[in-house]
Amino acid sequence: MKKLLWLVFLWGGLISAGWAKEIKIGVLDLQKVVHSSKAGQEAMSKLQSKFEKLRKQLEGKRQEIEAYKAELEKKASLLSEEARLEKQRELQKMIREFRAQQEDAQFEMKEAEKKALQPIFKDLEKVIKKMAQEEGYDLILEKNMPGLYWVSPEMDITSQVVQRYDQYRASQAKK
Repeated sequence: MKKLLWLVFLWGGLISAGWAKEIKIGVLDLQKVVHSSKAGQEAMSKLQSKFEKLRKQLEGKRQEIEAYKAELEKKASLLSEEARLEKQRELQKMIREFRAQQEDAQFEMKEAEKKALQPIFKDLEKVIKKMAQEEGYDLILEKNMPGLYWVSPEMDITSQVVQRYDQYRASQAKK
């Protein structure tokens, strides 16, 4: 990143000295593009419904564990030592299974997100590249990349990319 910034500053110095052509730089917020585009909104909607389904399953299991724990605490004094230990082992087993289900759900959501967004990013790459060539951009940066702290609003091309991406998707749907 430091090399990139150094190169931009060097290029700016060459421009001011009249030794190089002026460069055109654009900056975009890729997350905003995904969340604002029609395809991104559809993907997020599907992911949200999948997330909600998994959350409900986990919440049901958590409530089951809480109920079992409350009953164990209520009846602990009435149980024999052996029976109480067996119930505690069962509770620990339920908790371990719940944690495993949580990890599985997190993994499943990450994979679903990757699968849903990968085609969008692939298409966005085409759209951005075409836009850069058509409009003469020398450099397009991602707004949230490390080391990029501030960008002039005039350099932000996010809304144009969203518009072009939606047009691209509409043209692909007609084919």
